[in-house]
Order: sequence, then C-alpha cells, then structure tokens
Amino acid sequence: MSTKSLHELDSHEGQLVSRLLDLPHKILSHDDLEGLQQLILYELAHDKSFGFKRASYLIDNPEFNCLKGVAGYDQDECSVTGANPWENPRGFIDSMSQAKFHQHVSSFLNHSLCKAQDKDPEADAIKALSDNLGMQNSSFITWRMRHGNHGILLFEENALAHHRNPELLHHFVALLSLC
Repeated sequence: MSTKSLHELDSHEGQLVSRLLDLPHKILSHDDLEGLQQLILYELAHDKSFGFKRASYLIDNPEFNCLKGVAGYDQDECSVTGANPWENPRGFIDSMSQAKFHQHVSSFLNHSLCKAQDKDPEADAIKALSDNLGMQNSSFITWRMRHGNHGILLFEENALAHHRNPELLHHFVALLSLC
C-alpha cells in the first residue's frame, strides 16, 4: 500500500487526521487518568472517526503467556452524542465503565495468542478470540508494543456511506499504547 500525503486526503480524512493528531497531547495532559484507553478507543471508533459498530482493545504478553482485554466500545452503549468527552474525561470513563460490552472485554483474560515474543498472533487465533468476545464479521489490526507485547484491535465496521483509509487506522491505533 502506498501512503497518501496529507494534501491527498479527502475532506473527511483530513478532518479525522487533524482531530487525531491532537490526541498525543491530550493523552499527556491526562496521563494519570485511570481508564484513558476507553477514551482513546472511543476517539478511534465513533462515527466521526473510523465508524465502528464495536471495537475491542487487548494486549498480548507472550513472555507471561497472558492476553488481557483492556477496553471495549459498542456504539449502542455509548451515549456521547454531541458532547466532547474531553471536557469531562472522568465522567466519560465512569459512564463507559458501566457499559456491558466494555465490562465483558476488560474482564477478558486468557493465554497469549503469540507463539513467541517475536511472532505476531495468527489470524485463526484472532478469529477465535473475536468469536469468544461475541463479535461478528470483525476485522483486526495488530501492532508491536514496548516490552515484547502486542496490541490487538478487533472491530466491526459500521454501515457508513464513506469508507476510511485503512492506512490511517494503522497509523493511529498505536495511540492506544501510549496509555
């Protein structure tokens, strides 16, 4: 895949990139906030961003043979319509912590999907994980994190009329690792 330059992005993608480029500073401003991953997952998942119906963020630690759910987003359980969650991030996180899908994902604990620290999880194992979390027709992205860990983002796409550039998601998903 070739990477588009910023001036080649359509207006929606340009607005998305502009909004997401502010996230590292917001993360640093709220680095002591427990549950910040929920807020970042929301920022990636909602309709004005990548438009996911559902999304799950997990961390796979092959060294300790551990796969841990961190945050879950379900569009039907998120009631932030029109509000800016950064104006009251603690309130947003408290509200999202009550969402059933987030509770299901964040309580998930299993054995690592990675065969070794330097190997990425296999697609079949991620498909089984998706089924285990109750997600249907999901796609995924994995990325390497610090300390030999792997980030996993599972997502169900929404029926939005405009499609997102998958390269953009690949670039911004690492923001989850900053929390």
